[in-house]
Amino acid sequence: MKQQAASTNNQTKLRKSSPYLLTILALLYFFSQPAGAQSPESGVRQTIESLLAAKQHPLLSQADFSQYSEALKQLYQMNANQLIWLGADKPAKNRDDVLSLLSNTKTDGLSPDVYDAERLRGYLQQAATLPQNATSELVSYDLALSIALVHYARDLHMGRVDPRNFDYPVKFAAKSAVDVAALLSQHIQQQTLAELPAVLAPKFKQYQQLKTLLASYRQQNTAAQLPKLLFAKSLRPGEQDLQLPELRRHLLALGELKAEEVLGGNTDNIYDNAAIEAVKRLQQQQGLKADGVIGKQTLALLNQSPADKIGRIELAMERLRWMPALPEGPRIAVNIPAFQLWAFNSREDEQPLTMKVIVGKAEKNQTPVLWEEMKYLEFMPYWNIPQSIMDKEMLPKLLSDEEFLANQDIELVDRHADDNEEDNQDSIVDEIKSGRIRARQRPGSNNPLGRVKFIFPNKADVYLHDTPGKSAFNRDRRDLSHGCVRVAEAEKLAEFVLGDETAWDQQTIQQAMAGPKTQRVSLKNSIPVLFFYTTVFVDRDDKPRFYPDIYGQDSLLQNALNKALAPNAKQQVVIKTGNLARGG
Repeated sequence: MKQQAASTNNQTKLRKSSPYLLTILALLYFFSQPAGAQSPESGVRQTIESLLAAKQHPLLSQADFSQYSEALKQLYQMNANQLIWLGADKPAKNRDDVLSLLSNTKTDGLSPDVYDAERLRGYLQQAATLPQNATSELVSYDLALSIALVHYARDLHMGRVDPRNFDYPVKFAAKSAVDVAALLSQHIQQQTLAELPAVLAPKFKQYQQLKTLLASYRQQNTAAQLPKLLFAKSLRPGEQDLQLPELRRHLLALGELKAEEVLGGNTDNIYDNAAIEAVKRLQQQQGLKADGVIGKQTLALLNQSPADKIGRIELAMERLRWMPALPEGPRIAVNIPAFQLWAFNSREDEQPLTMKVIVGKAEKNQTPVLWEEMKYLEFMPYWNIPQSIMDKEMLPKLLSDEEFLANQDIELVDRHADDNEEDNQDSIVDEIKSGRIRARQRPGSNNPLGRVKFIFPNKADVYLHDTPGKSAFNRDRRDLSHGCVRVAEAEKLAEFVLGDETAWDQQTIQQAMAGPKTQRVSLKNSIPVLFFYTTVFVDRDDKPRFYPDIYGQDSLLQNALNKALAPNAKQQVVIKTGNLARGG
């Protein structure tokens, strides 16, 4: 009985043991067979199939390659399950090109360590000393190189983490994947593997600009770093501070001051015109109020080190890998942390309409990333007040002031009524709380949607709209809304949207925006609307903009990437966005 129990226990341990053991046992089996039992080609084929089935490779830092196993199977099947890289008939150029690609992944914001570049170099050097009948070692080294290349190809084309972990829309997650196996097989046969980055990387001009910027900051990062500026309070034009010489050196490093303005004797402690104008230029570029006052946000810009910027650029490049190809024709894009909108007439439009925007409040009412089609716009719109806003913000005011609704030009209607149908109730508060009636604000000067709203149906029920509160656009930080995006120049945006509609021009748009009634205009051709999130953006002047991470998305993405670097790390849902209030 004791022997039987021991045997059962050993079997249980074996079943629970690492896949490495199964791989090793399989290899031992194949190479314990008599020499004449199988041909060399058959031995190679069986060893490759065994390693692929195990989906674990002990020689790699990230042993689990299950997410690439299907592509690897296809790649080796295209080669009759024989060695791809090693052997007297295999060109050295292909091996050299792969090692070069993996060693230079930093140029695309990736890490050579993830792809075991130096480790693989050592393996290939060992492989060169092995006899042709060292099947086990040759197959192991050959497959290791293939795994690393497939891993790199997928990362460069699709991104290192899944955008759905960040509540990105399905359109991002459903980005069309290239047939990695077919693509690699083609370039292996043609010995053109060096061309892979150009084939796999995003085709956006922005990506190439960020790649160039990344190389520049990597060079800067090798130089001695400037000490941080620490002003006790906001520094204003004409004031004095002992750190003024250091401020000028920072502005010189940023390219906003010339060397003669720093080294030409202008080293006193007065915040003079040259430094003031340099700070204003910096503020203007970053979308801040260009007043020359060095407050918290301007100080943060001045203190960003090249290493800080490198990290943020790499995150921006990762997000661009998630982006599907943009369609031809007009499109509207909003960068949430930049508080900025662009309206392009085409892919090649070098002079897009640009304007400031207000986005959802951080933590409470974040504006979502989305990609939808604008179907129509409404002039002089009603504001259908979301239940959450009604409950939290308006009912308390109504309880303390019976005239609140009338004073705000708010009317109550049946929940399923059309916009022209009114329905007054006796017990207003109870009816609102029960959801039997809804509240809406009539068009007019008090309406928070202003004179026009732009509709692209989406699950978060957010949209672009005008606003009567124009002074808020003068703020540096503009996360102030309930989730919708307020635009600074609604009339210009309406002209852009209706540019192809023959019945509309500047005069008819102005009339509609001043009219007494709500007017809906359906578009003949819908316009793609993209809300995206990136804290680094190269603008039309080819200068980089660095924006505050208002929703903490950079740190969340960095944490996800760090987890993905851990051996055998499992992909997990990383973040769900904050509350998305509807329609405000």
